[in-house]
Amino acid sequence: MIKNSTDMRVIRSRTLMENALIFILENEGIKGLSVKNLCKIAGINRGTFYLHFNDIFHLIEETEFVQGLLNVFEPINIQELMSHEYDHAAYPPITKAFQYLHDHASFFKTLICSGAPTELRERLQYLVGTRMFENLTKDPAYMFSDYAIAYLGNAQFGIIQHWFMTNRELPPEDIARILTAFIRKSPCLVYEGY
Repeated sequence: MIKNSTDMRVIRSRTLMENALIFILENEGIKGLSVKNLCKIAGINRGTFYLHFNDIFHLIEETEFVQGLLNVFEPINIQELMSHEYDHAAYPPITKAFQYLHDHASFFKTLICSGAPTELRERLQYLVGTRMFENLTKDPAYMFSDYAIAYLGNAQFGIIQHWFMTNRELPPEDIARILTAFIRKSPCLVYEGY
């Protein structure tokens, strides 16, 4: 990885690659995504690509869209969510996350709903599912926290995927409210404190 990311050549190369990525996803879908095709469209050589990224998945993770998503899908405070004062309202960080996905739907829908390679799907599932529940490992009340995280992460990713596959027919606030209710009623989160 290049250390001086403010160098204009670095910025230009990364911008060309990110724009080529978006172009391919919008016009050819995930099946058209390869380092060779991306370099051709970006007008760069493979050496330049590998100077910046390990592989195509690394490029995707470094895009402005995914980095923004990481900022939104911070690990949540599960106790705060469970004790959120409005019984039928969405937990605000979840609403914010769905709004972000909605605002950048053309990018995320292609990645989440396509025949993406298993490695990419697993990384996305981690980013938009599992990562959000990491704080469970720090709470001694959850004896089997790794199973709870796997359960909740897979369920959340499934909800996001279904939301995109149904063309986001529900507004972000409504789908966030549904997810909040599902998390609150999850059997893996029931313990004496709740």
